[in-house]
Amino acid sequence: MPRPSDDPREALTGLLGLGSHSARKSHYPELLARLEELEAERNRYQTLNDELEQRVLDRTRELQALNEQLREARDAAEAANLSKDKYLAAASHDLLQPLNAARLLVSTLRERDLPASEHQLVERTHQALEGAEDLLTDLLDISKLDQAAIKPDVDVYRLEEVLGPLASEFESVAEAAGLGLRVRIPRLCISTDFRLLTRILRNFLSNACRYTVRGRVLMGARRRGDHLRLEVWDSGRGIPEDKLQAIFLEFNQLDVGRAAERKGVGLGLAIVDRIASMLAYRVEVKSHLGRGSVFSIEVPLARSQPEARALGEPRSVTGDPLPGQRLLVVDNEPDILESMSALLGQWGCEVMTATDLATAQQVLEDQAPDLILVDYHLDHGMVGCDVILALRQRFERQVPAVIITADRSDQCRRKLQKLGVPLLNKPVKPGKLRAVISQLIGNAG
Repeated sequence: MPRPSDDPREALTGLLGLGSHSARKSHYPELLARLEELEAERNRYQTLNDELEQRVLDRTRELQALNEQLREARDAAEAANLSKDKYLAAASHDLLQPLNAARLLVSTLRERDLPASEHQLVERTHQALEGAEDLLTDLLDISKLDQAAIKPDVDVYRLEEVLGPLASEFESVAEAAGLGLRVRIPRLCISTDFRLLTRILRNFLSNACRYTVRGRVLMGARRRGDHLRLEVWDSGRGIPEDKLQAIFLEFNQLDVGRAAERKGVGLGLAIVDRIASMLAYRVEVKSHLGRGSVFSIEVPLARSQPEARALGEPRSVTGDPLPGQRLLVVDNEPDILESMSALLGQWGCEVMTATDLATAQQVLEDQAPDLILVDYHLDHGMVGCDVILALRQRFERQVPAVIITADRSDQCRRKLQKLGVPLLNKPVKPGKLRAVISQLIGNAG
């Protein structure tokens, strides 16, 4: 049999202090050494834990300080952006006012029979003003889109309501560029934001007329299931396939080597891309070098007919309806009154001008005008809507009216929608102005 001292249980009993005194005493040094090792290990872990807690505390404080700095930087950036947007809106509004007067005066001169040398100077002035206008408009739009300040306002429209005014507006633009413009409008209805979709199509048409040297521009539509593809074709120089996506980048223009060759600042298609993303529309571009390009956008077809608009169905206007028409122009800027009077008078209209409602009532006397053209923001807090409503009430008839303004806010647009009055933004494009006036007079006839 094995000796008791060789039994592991006896050794364990000794370590636990349950054996004899001599057995316990023999294991003390070994136990004390082990306890010292454990205590040292515990102290080491405690020190590591304390150090880790301190590092976590220090790092937390650093992160809190950094987060506070980031919050302050974010708040400062948001304040700067808000200030920038307000400044840009105010500055652009003030700049658009004299620019509008200058454009109207230059348009009046362009339609006159001038000597070749003077006509060339007028055309150069027109191009310079057009470039300044495009720059201001694009900067305003890109700023609003970046700040998500534009909210889609979707409604149902007949396709002719969207494409018809664009066709009238760009007919003279294409003619001035020596191009033919064809428009095909099927009898369909779409569900869209009228203003944003028009902005996209206007950009397509503007680029087509601007970059096409000869030939024609075509705007039409193709049905694709429950969507409608709106297309603008041109017979221009085309775009290389490897650069088709680059044209949608900001401040990007293809094959422009000299400042004299630049046309605009390259924001138009960047705006198109942002608007299309906001509306969840698909934009496509196809091109063949030397043969032309086609830009298209798909919009959803409407499942119902649009509600009756305040302006009613557009009627075809034969001949020139403007000569002899009695028009009232209300604006608080004398320069704009003078330039608008010159342009409308050249179109054969009888023009009366006023700076406010009281003056308008005096010049009209007891005869209602055939149409009212009024600025939105007038003096002393009055707006153009007040003038329209007051004159309609006085003459007891729905006198056709147009609001002309440099205010591009959604609040202004919604207020005019309720009134059923078309809106033209300053600087006013003479071709679009003439088209709108002709349509309103034709509808009232």
